[in-house]
Amino acid sequence: MLNAKSLSFYAGIIAVVGYLFFALLAYSQYPLPFSPMTNWLSTLGDYTLNPNGAIFYNLGIILTGLMLLLFFVGLSAWKIENNRVQVVMLRLAQIFGGLGALCTMMSAIFPMNNFKIHAFWSTSLYIMLSTGFIFSAAALRYHKSVPAWLLILGILPAPLVILTKYFVTVYVLEWVIVLLLLAYVFLVGGLTRRFQTEMVPKEVGI
Repeated sequence: MLNAKSLSFYAGIIAVVGYLFFALLAYSQYPLPFSPMTNWLSTLGDYTLNPNGAIFYNLGIILTGLMLLLFFVGLSAWKIENNRVQVVMLRLAQIFGGLGALCTMMSAIFPMNNFKIHAFWSTSLYIMLSTGFIFSAAALRYHKSVPAWLLILGILPAPLVILTKYFVTVYVLEWVIVLLLLAYVFLVGGLTRRFQTEMVPKEVGI
């Protein structure tokens, strides 16, 4: 049976590798030119524009959402029992992250060709996940084994998500956000496993 440390590690790897694999599979079937300058990633899951490949992308999104849910559950490995503030930050990360994971799956159940419903779930997933990552960074900063640059990486998607509201057709923003989210999940999952015997809490001001 997997413990919390292994859960975040394996879920993080499967989330990233699974997403990239299915996205590339969907891309290989996309019949039109496709680039970060002219397309959202979700276009790969549009059954109208990508009739032969959309199923792969949407399956990948569902898998990624499920793995993200497990990833956030596994963050319990970082809990510091005698630090109430850290525990609250960690629980908020898991709540918002879990909601973001569910929204991720819903965005695949209602893909791009159901634009209004998809847009709702897509917007929700970015808001929830970026909020979850902010709280996770707030919780992880209590550990000496977590470098400052990784905490910054966890916070960075949030302001970019806000920018998408004002630059709706700047498609590359979505690509950057997804890349940052995946990188953070992969790195935190790896760090959880790597430093499982070195998680020494440090004194941090509230």
